Amino acid sequence: MHIRTLRAEGTSENDLRRAVRVGEVERIRQGWYGLPGDTSDEVRALRVGGRLTCVSLLRMHGVWLMPDTRLHVAVSVARSRLCSPADRASGLGSSTDRPSVVTHWQPRLLNPLEPTEMFDDAAACLAICLPRDHAIVAFDSLLNSKLLSPERLRAALAGLPDSHEWMLNLVDAGCGSGLETLARLNLRRRHIRVRSQVHIPPVGWIDLLIGDRLVLELDSRAHHTDSAAYERDRSRDLALIERGYLVIRVTYRSVMQDWPAIERAILTVVRRKEHRWQPVHRAAGFATAP
Repeated sequence: MHIRTLRAEGTSENDLRRAVRVGEVERIRQGWYGLPGDTSDEVRALRVGGRLTCVSLLRMHGVWLMPDTRLHVAVSVARSRLCSPADRASGLGSSTDRPSVVTHWQPRLLNPLEPTEMFDDAAACLAICLPRDHAIVAFDSLLNSKLLSPERLRAALAGLPDSHEWMLNLVDAGCGSGLETLARLNLRRRHIRVRSQVHIPPVGWIDLLIGDRLVLELDSRAHHTDSAAYERDRSRDLALIERGYLVIRVTYRSVMQDWPAIERAILTVVRRKEHRWQPVHRAAGFATAP
């Protein structure tokens, strides 16, 4: 907590000095105090000499992000004045800095009494910090979870030194997970028509629909440990097949580590035009338009 906030709440200088002396409070950095042993990312960012931002801040809010263990810190002072997130007696970049620290330069920190950067600015930071697809994964999640509105995201991206509003053309707020976003972006590069979160009565919502009838379902990391979900999804797959759909179900691992194999299977179906309703399907009464 910042000393100005503590003073506003009635803490005197003598009270603060006594609390530090007896170990009830720890001085994190000049003007900042916290509980002893607090190793939260906010405290570590303050110890560096800045504010928590970018990936590190959005992760705290439950945004779907690609794996990134680095500590992202917004700073407005020279790197030579920055400290290790683990030990303010050591300079940034010391052997104790695990994981590594990414610093994002800001001419002025706009949240002086808070341990985090402004949320919208932290979201915009993703556009210049991460690979394009990784940033789109996060933007889809931000909009899907309603942590940001499209208007606020557009304004944040427009406010960057080099405007990144063009990225909104790739965003789909309907995507329910980063896996859906990654699959959608990969298929889009192949000029394959795909829609996110399509409702097919009476089965329910599916992850991605390619063309008219090829369903791509993406299982999360935790999915294989949930036997009830496993059984429920297989029942859904059977119901979709009964209604004329083709179903490809893939895992988190396969999307993240073996996407080419998934893409080859999808392209094989698309080249045979089996992702489209054919006359035989219409004759059987299957050709519906979800």
